Amino acid sequence: MSEKRDNRSDKKIVEAYDKTTSTYTVKHATWDKKIKTYFIVGRKKKDVPKSETVVVAIDGDVATQSSEHDNLMNDAGKEVGDVNGVSTTAMLVKSHLNNSLNELNHADSMQDLDREPIDKTWTKFRNINYHSDKQLVRLVEGVKEREMFFKPPINRCMLTFEEDELEENYRDHYMEDQHNQQTISAPKYHSFLEIFVSFFVFAIISAFCFLVFDRQLPWIVFFCISFVLEILNIVRSVLTIKYAENREGSKWIKMINITSAWYFRNILGVVSASIPMAGVFSNFSCQLMDNTQWCDRFFCFCIVVSLLHYTNFTTLSSWMKSIFALLAGATLIVLIAVIKCSPDVADNLDNVTTVSPSVMTTLVYVNSTFINKTELTLLVLPDQDKNYVPLFAGFSILHIEIILDMILLIVLITFLNYESETSYRHNYYGDSQAWKYKQIMQEHKDQADWLLHNILPPHVSEIVRQTSKYSKNHKDVGVIFAAIVNFNDIYDESYEGGREFLRVLNELVSDYEDLLDRPEFKDVEKIKTISSTFMAASGLNEISRAQNQHPHAHLYALMMFCVELHDAIRRFNDSIFNFDFILNIGYNYGEVTAGVIGTTKLLYDIWGDTVNISSRMYSTGVAGRTQVPESTANKLGDKMDFEYRDEISVKGKGMMKTYLFKGVKPGAHWE
Repeated sequence: MSEKRDNRSDKKIVEAYDKTTSTYTVKHATWDKKIKTYFIVGRKKKDVPKSETVVVAIDGDVATQSSEHDNLMNDAGKEVGDVNGVSTTAMLVKSHLNNSLNELNHADSMQDLDREPIDKTWTKFRNINYHSDKQLVRLVEGVKEREMFFKPPINRCMLTFEEDELEENYRDHYMEDQHNQQTISAPKYHSFLEIFVSFFVFAIISAFCFLVFDRQLPWIVFFCISFVLEILNIVRSVLTIKYAENREGSKWIKMINITSAWYFRNILGVVSASIPMAGVFSNFSCQLMDNTQWCDRFFCFCIVVSLLHYTNFTTLSSWMKSIFALLAGATLIVLIAVIKCSPDVADNLDNVTTVSPSVMTTLVYVNSTFINKTELTLLVLPDQDKNYVPLFAGFSILHIEIILDMILLIVLITFLNYESETSYRHNYYGDSQAWKYKQIMQEHKDQADWLLHNILPPHVSEIVRQTSKYSKNHKDVGVIFAAIVNFNDIYDESYEGGREFLRVLNELVSDYEDLLDRPEFKDVEKIKTISSTFMAASGLNEISRAQNQHPHAHLYALMMFCVELHDAIRRFNDSIFNFDFILNIGYNYGEVTAGVIGTTKLLYDIWGDTVNISSRMYSTGVAGRTQVPESTANKLGDKMDFEYRDEISVKGKGMMKTYLFKGVKPGAHWE
């Protein structure tokens, strides 16, 4: 093992007094110290002990295997539950182990076993098959969780969600249409359709009541009031659709919020469903039932249609609708069983034992003889009267049939309401779960996009997604290197391992990046940070660059970005005591090649002679200034002022004339 010596103990922070500024600054006092170095010549050889083999029985077969098999089976039994006393994972592993051993034994008969030891075969098998078995078991066990989609947590009796939050969301989703659906399946549009169907049923029932029944005063008054209520309900539904998402109609918002509440909607829905039924009952009178034949039958027919109307409004409580349907059906049964509008006819019907036409004819004949009328009187009666039995004239077998029909109809309505609400709640639960997972997926996608856009510029990431490759040449691209030249003098790993100094550097770089969000720097892009050096460029996004009025606007913007970086350093130094960071910036423009390197850990960077010269500009620059080569000074000289510095030696370029940025010329603009 090599000797390790650390020279960090010889690097200490001291406060140095600067006579020119009469201030103290934090610096490092470093003493050189020699350390020993070594070369790696190879890897130590170790004697690998042979694994102990044991004989294990698997499903009645005996095979020779390493002790790792037992450990594997024990681990498998701990992870999942037992099925009939045997671990599911263990069963799968045993099955695969048998197949592998059979294949191995078959291979042994054909090849030399010394070519590949049993340990390697078992290790390869464990690393591949065992983990796939574990994944298969997890998927099989996960099927139970999927049943929650088909069996949501609903109270089967009251038809309410067991989770209070889910029930509250279900009741409020009428107004909070989070999916922004513009289809009939949206709660607001679905409710409007049900209200329109209710108005249509009311109109049909009212029309037949005016045609068949006498236009009595109670019915006319009820019709006028109900018609106004139906119209107001339609208007309310239209306003809800219009202003539920559009908050501009503030004067209607309060009304919409009140009328769209869960209990108010249930009451309003039951009233709308009961209006046709109440209209039919308002036409009932003994005079009407006695004077008009078959009017009582038509009355019952209207009651049946009105009862079926209670299956409307599927978004409301099924129990409330079913209870009102039960009350309406019970009312008809009471009217038929109790009320006797024709007592004379009721007395004559006491001898009726059947309702067949032949018996009814005999009944009329006998009664005619009883009142001393001739048999010819029977022939004078119309044919339609021979089979007619009044419903509201006493008990008959026909009443039993009607009562049974009403009971079955009410049971059917209750079942339909129950199933419709159950289905609607199931759909809501599935939709809410799908929407929840969709939001989670969207959040993950947004996070992935955010990370990708922080690694790659947006205009590059879209291309990389499609082609997985990117490289392009750009002309007239500005490149800067902004380096804190004295950061290494302040950085000290002996204090908390250097974490505090990295935190300071992170805050400083974050201030740099905040400047990139400003609209005037839309063409400036951060490339990367190298230690305490910040690298940026402008003009790489050709779409954004083409929108500028001036062809060199991105170059001017990059220079102004350098000015803001100097201001950020000054503000940072003023805010932290005894820190005097010195920022050197090198600026150059020209042709560069941009590209993405890597397939898993992507890196976006630019290359070219322009980048190298920009790097030399900051390394040979002046403290607190921005240095540019002569070509850049000539390019930007029409809008900005530069002062000649000197000819300096640039690695790979020889002597180059350099200039220092002074400021923007008065009245210059490029936007």
